[in-house]
Amino acid sequence: MVTAHEFLDACRTHGLRFFTGTPCSYLKPLINGALNDAALGFRDAVNEGDAVALAAGAYIATGVPSVVMFQNSGLGNAVNALTSLNWPFKIPALLIVTHRGEPGGPADEPQHELMGEITTALLDTMRVPWIPFPASAAEIEPALMRALKHFAEHSLPFAFVMPHGAVAETPLLTTRPTAALGARSFSFEEQLPLPTAQRATRSDALLALLAAKRDDDIVVATTGFTGRELFTLGDAANQLYMVGAMGGASALALGIALHLPQRRVLIADGDGAVLMRMGNLAMVGAHAPKNLLHLVLDNEAHDSTGAQATLSRGVSFGAMAQACGYARAIGSDSTAVLAEELAAHSTESGPTLVHFRTRTGTLAQLGRPKISPAEATSRLMRELGIA
Repeated sequence: MVTAHEFLDACRTHGLRFFTGTPCSYLKPLINGALNDAALGFRDAVNEGDAVALAAGAYIATGVPSVVMFQNSGLGNAVNALTSLNWPFKIPALLIVTHRGEPGGPADEPQHELMGEITTALLDTMRVPWIPFPASAAEIEPALMRALKHFAEHSLPFAFVMPHGAVAETPLLTTRPTAALGARSFSFEEQLPLPTAQRATRSDALLALLAAKRDDDIVVATTGFTGRELFTLGDAANQLYMVGAMGGASALALGIALHLPQRRVLIADGDGAVLMRMGNLAMVGAHAPKNLLHLVLDNEAHDSTGAQATLSRGVSFGAMAQACGYARAIGSDSTAVLAEELAAHSTESGPTLVHFRTRTGTLAQLGRPKISPAEATSRLMRELGIA
């Protein structure tokens, strides 16, 4: 058994200072220890996959891997991010995955039985090397050195698998807010006068984004036609095109925005992607980076897979963002309003969501990014002066 202080101090020594994830009773001492340490802290995520994406953004912004902690039952939620974000973009992270339902371990709830049996095999299948969580203070340094060596050689995640009782009990010294929330009133009105056929195209909206983009901005574009169109209309080193991890663009951009508050971070997102990971609206609202603008391009369709309808026609993403804590939210189908919002946003505006309705269709000569995801990561980090 180790103490939270011993493990966290060793992480700090090696520069690992950003901790995120989702709670598990096995992780309670470690999460409490991070929360007790003002220099570290713990950024709660809405699910395990978005914790991985949040950590990926932190890595792009700092060049330092993050520590992502979650229960093994949530490893399934992290599969998409680990395989379609970390793997192609070559983004390392230290995963601490608990081993509930471990064969031969303590009796546990029935929902942990199967995942307990396959946890390490699933890590093997995803080519995430793993070792048991350090069992003593003397084992911490060698374990971290193995992970750091893997990061340096492969720029990919490494996992510690944590059994029951691995970390000594640690009381939580910080307190959650207890004051009454009181009466709250929400008011949101959208202006959507245009029939679908008269709306602007997604490329019109992206041209407005490019016109408003500043040299020190960072743009993260969601997967599918959005990233491909942005690349075709105007490639740049400060743009990152997600080619997978659908719905994770906002979590990754949040990780960047939290670490680079002096730069505007702009997200070009899609209706299907936001619907897939709606919890990220709460995560952005809670962590509230003032420099982030979240542009949701909504054509009410999965355009890149045949224009099948999404569920967004009756959804107001702006109202949802307001309810989740965004400082500002707008719903419109006017390109003039969009251009005005993009130009006016500053690093002090508070997280802002612009829900912009478009029509379906894409560019006649639609290209694909000519650089690999890993090259795009390296290029952006060089642009930021990180690599």
